[in-house]
Amino acid sequence: MGYMLARLQIKPGQIPQAIEIMKHITVGMEKQGWKLIGGYQTVIGRFNEIWDLWDVGGDAGAIGTALANARNDPDFAQWAAKLPGVVESEETRYMEKLDYSL
Repeated sequence: MGYMLARLQIKPGQIPQAIEIMKHITVGMEKQGWKLIGGYQTVIGRFNEIWDLWDVGGDAGAIGTALANARNDPDFAQWAAKLPGVVESEETRYMEKLDYSL
């Protein structure tokens, strides 16, 4: 089982808009079989960060396929097109659970 951790650096003053967009993005990715484990906002540390932890199932190669399929959904595409207006930068990590993790 694989996980993707996404860190979105949001433009100042754009957190409410980013949250609204991500609500719709989440629906689109869940249609692709992903499960949002949690969405988080940094409150101590670097400001204007949103962190999303996704259970993406399969392997890292499945991420590209799921994103490409999601872009074919008009509702997803409409909301995804709004991300550049609120996101300053994005970093992602593909991770696998370690055997000591619950």
